[in-house]
Amino acid sequence: MCVVEGEKQNKHSNQEKEMTKFKLTMLLMASMVFALFTFGCSNDDDSTSPVGPSTSSGQSAVRVIHTSYDAPAVDIRVDGSVAIPSLAYGESSGYAAVPSGTRNIKVSPAGATNPIVIEADLNLDDQADYTVFAVDALGSIGAVVAMDDRSPSSSMAKIRFLHAAPDAPAVDIRVNSGNGPVVFSNVSFKDIESYVQVAPGSYTFVVTPAGSTTELFVFDPISVSSGGVFTVVAHGTLAADSYDFAVRVFIDNNAGNTFADLTQAVARALVVHASPDAPGVALLVDNITVNSSALTFPQNTGYLPIAAGLRNIKVNAFGSSLTVIDKDLALKSGGNYSVFAVDYLSNIDALVLGDDLTDPMSGKAHVRFVHLSPDAPAVDITLTDGTIVFGQNAFLDYTAFTPLDAGTYDLQVRVAGTDTVALDLPGIALENGKVYTVFAKGLLAGSGDQALGAATIVHN
Repeated sequence: MCVVEGEKQNKHSNQEKEMTKFKLTMLLMASMVFALFTFGCSNDDDSTSPVGPSTSSGQSAVRVIHTSYDAPAVDIRVDGSVAIPSLAYGESSGYAAVPSGTRNIKVSPAGATNPIVIEADLNLDDQADYTVFAVDALGSIGAVVAMDDRSPSSSMAKIRFLHAAPDAPAVDIRVNSGNGPVVFSNVSFKDIESYVQVAPGSYTFVVTPAGSTTELFVFDPISVSSGGVFTVVAHGTLAADSYDFAVRVFIDNNAGNTFADLTQAVARALVVHASPDAPGVALLVDNITVNSSALTFPQNTGYLPIAAGLRNIKVNAFGSSLTVIDKDLALKSGGNYSVFAVDYLSNIDALVLGDDLTDPMSGKAHVRFVHLSPDAPAVDITLTDGTIVFGQNAFLDYTAFTPLDAGTYDLQVRVAGTDTVALDLPGIALENGKVYTVFAKGLLAGSGDQALGAATIVHN
C-alpha cells in the first residue's frame, strides 16, 4: 500500500483537538428515508464467484474512485490514452485490466487534456489489484493509491476504511456505540486502513474523535455477509457548504463499480419556548436554522428529526445572531427528547429531558409534570378534593411519565404541603393511549401572556 503526492500522514496519538461538529445532512427532514442497506452477496458475489476482472500474466487490475468533492467529472489517462472517461464525483470506474509495470496516470477534466490535476507513475505488480482515490479539494487534489486484497473469505466479510474528508480531524470507527469495540483507530485525512475481517451479521458503525467515546456520527445498521469485500469512504466536508459529509461503501467484489450510501441514524427532539420574558427565538442545529418564523412563548416545534450523535443546539433571538443558549447534546439513535428553554431571559438555559413514549396500557394515559415558572414556589398537583397527583415539585423539577386513567380531570396547583390553591386547571382531558407533558408556565407575579398557567404537550 502506498500514498502518492505526500507520504501517508502519521498517526497523532496526542491529538486533543475536539472534533468539528458534524453538520446535519439536509436536516433529515420528514422526507428522510430511514434506509437499511444490506450488503449481502448475490449469487454473483458469493465466496465461490470470481472477483473479476480476469487478468493474465503481465496484467494488473486498476480502478479509480473520485472523492474530490468540488472537482468536475474527470478523464483518466494511462500512458497517454483515455482509459476511464468522464468519472463523476463519488463514482467508481470499476476495475480494468492494464499492463503491469510502471504506468503513467494522468487525471484531467472530462473532455480536456489540460489542466492535469493529478499525475503519478504507478508501479503495478503482476496480477495485483489497485484502487486510485482522487482526494481533497480541486485546488490541492492528490491521489491515494492502495493495493486491494479482494480474495473473498468463505466465512467472513472484509472491510477497510479511507478518510477522505479534508476538514475532519482524526477519528475512530467503532461498532454499536461510542463505547463499543474500535474497528479502525486514529484515522487521519488520506489514511487508508488495511482490510479487517468481521463475522457476518448486523453492525451499527459509530464515528468518534480519536481516542474518545463521544458519538459524533451514528449510522443505521447494515448487514454484511460472508464473501463480501468492502471499502468504506468518508468524503465531502463538514463545513456548511454544498458538499455534504457522507459515507459511501464501495463493493470491491467483481467489477468493483457498485456502491451504497450509509444513512445517518436519527433521533427526535421537541423544543419548547418556556422562558416567559424572552422574545421569539430561532433554533439552530449544527448552525443550520430550523424554523422560518419565530418560536414564541409558550409554543413548541413538535418533534424534529435530528441526526443522532453529538449535536450542537443554539437558541438565538429571532432575526439576529445573538445566541442565548448554546448546548452540545448527545442524542441516541431512535431517542426522543424534549428541550425546554427555561427561566428568565437574563438566566435562560436549556432543560433537556428524555421522553419515554412507551404505549400506555388500555384505558390509561401517561402524564409527566414539569415546573417551569421561575418565581413560583414548590407545588403539588392535586384533584379538587386535595388528592395529590404529583407532589413537591420545585422550579425545574419534573416527574416521570405516570399512568393515569383516561378521562377528564379538574386539577389544582397548590403551594406544596398546603391547601393554598395557586391555579385551577379545570377540564384536563386525558385520552386513552396518549402521552402528555403538563408544564407550569409564566410567572406567579405575571399578567397577560406571562400570567401563571399551564400548557399541555401531546407527544403521540
